Amino acid sequence: MPAEAVFLDSNGWVALLNQRDPLNARAARVFLELGHTKRPIFLTDWIIAETGNGLARTPARARFAEAAAELIRSPHARVVSLSPVLIQRALRLYAERADKTWGLVDCASFVIMSEQAITDAFTTDRHFEQAGFTCLLPISAG
Repeated sequence: MPAEAVFLDSNGWVALLNQRDPLNARAARVFLELGHTKRPIFLTDWIIAETGNGLARTPARARFAEAAAELIRSPHARVVSLSPVLIQRALRLYAERADKTWGLVDCASFVIMSEQAITDAFTTDRHFEQAGFTCLLPISAG
């Protein structure tokens, strides 16, 4: 039986790559475990862009391009490019959930996670829990 996929969100990836992030050590442990169990990793091209933006003013900027290229090359990773159809679906979810503070990147992630039956997200973002997914790096955990 293939390992269950996990979605890589920018908050989790930033915590993993930025050694100054308070969650870096925990993110590294969880990501290493994901690697050991060979869980497929899904992310979007928007997540790559958002992570690069988030690391632009940190020392991790120097490592980001190579880390992204390595992830893209990995046989265990799948980068989903946001097509016009996916963008429309994300915009629809964004509009339908005006009661939430979910960003458009999050909404696109939720659409893809739902389509792929992915329940776990490598993230610190509580919005994923609000949307019914499991956050693998909850802020409240130690």
